[in-house]
Amino acid sequence: MALTGNSGSGKSTLLLALAGLLQEGSLDGSVSLFIASDAAAMRREVGIVFQNPEAQMLCDTVAEEVAFGPENLCLPPDEVALRVKKALRAVLLEGEEGRSTERFSAGQKQRLCIASVLSMQPSLLLLDEPSAQLDVRGKLELYATLSELKRKGHTIIMAEHDPRPFASLIDRYLTLDRGKLVGDGTSPPAPVHYRPKSWLLPYCTSLYGTRPILDVSGLSLSYPETGEVLKGVDLRVNRGQRVHLFGGNGAGKSSFLRCLAGTLRPDGGNVRIAGMQNPRAGTLTGKVGMLFQNPTRQLFTESVWHEVAFTMQRLGWDREEIDRIVAETLSFCGIAHLAQRAPLTLSYGEQHRVALAAAMAPRPSLLLLDEPFAGLDFPQRLSLLSILGRMPVRYDTTVLIASHDGLPDPRWADCSFVLEGGTIAAK
Repeated sequence: MALTGNSGSGKSTLLLALAGLLQEGSLDGSVSLFIASDAAAMRREVGIVFQNPEAQMLCDTVAEEVAFGPENLCLPPDEVALRVKKALRAVLLEGEEGRSTERFSAGQKQRLCIASVLSMQPSLLLLDEPSAQLDVRGKLELYATLSELKRKGHTIIMAEHDPRPFASLIDRYLTLDRGKLVGDGTSPPAPVHYRPKSWLLPYCTSLYGTRPILDVSGLSLSYPETGEVLKGVDLRVNRGQRVHLFGGNGAGKSSFLRCLAGTLRPDGGNVRIAGMQNPRAGTLTGKVGMLFQNPTRQLFTESVWHEVAFTMQRLGWDREEIDRIVAETLSFCGIAHLAQRAPLTLSYGEQHRVALAAAMAPRPSLLLLDEPFAGLDFPQRLSLLSILGRMPVRYDTTVLIASHDGLPDPRWADCSFVLEGGTIAAK
């Protein structure tokens, strides 16, 4: 069964209710699971994979992560080892048992979390946006995994903005809108026209010249478990350009952006960014903004307003100026109505927009975006692309988007590059 609906429609909350994970007293009505008679049985029979896979990862290595559930069921070691092997094989991660979970890409983490749930052998599998972080190959592999699980008799309920890759597996569609069930049938909902509306285009013409905002030469990076990730990368980006960096899961996009932002030190090479040579993260405050692949890693204040204001307060800006810019940025990102909400209580898509607003508020010279479309429905993706398209002219900000999918509108980018095999080439 597929749960469909726009971001914030209630899909994730409904899955949490089915898994018995909502705070006690917050749920009106009841949930009856005929496969579980009590809480202990529910833990055995119901497995859930969250939209943010990092929210449920606990262990250092792949093998430990997948074994965690069966070990807590007090199963014999031989049975635990067998379940780990079968679960990793199902998601095509066999042979990765010793890998550090922290080194995995978001797509790999998503498959790992599915494996950790499969090792519990649940009767009911709940998946929240399971393909959001997956490239084309990853979606095909997930389809094969779900097809085999369905054949073996598992019941699967998935929340998906775009269920089309799994259409031949889906028997029933439920559509949610603002917390209400508005559709229930065997046919998929009407397709979203995945094209920009007239008011979104044309994008403002970039006013860039030949002055570089980013100049990378010979950048190299290795991890102990996987070897070389970046192999002498060269990249030059001029001020005011809109850039798309494309690459599959595990290609090294996040590692590359972290090297640019100064949060990860490369093994070799040079980075000149915003006029600084090989800077560290603390020296780039206000000059370079970054949206992480997982927005919860950069949200920490008590309200959306304070989140967006934080960097400007740290830089000592005038309070009146901060108030004006926060209000303008919240409106620009379409989240003014969330100003007093706690960021970590928002939906995944809303958190992405809050993190984006916080990164762009101080008007950085360069904005780095790691998979900014994850958790957003199609209209929101186009709206975000429109916002980013206006930034070079409005704020003189250069924008670099890294993603595993093509852009919602390929005309957005002034230039596109592909990261593959540790090197970058023009697309």
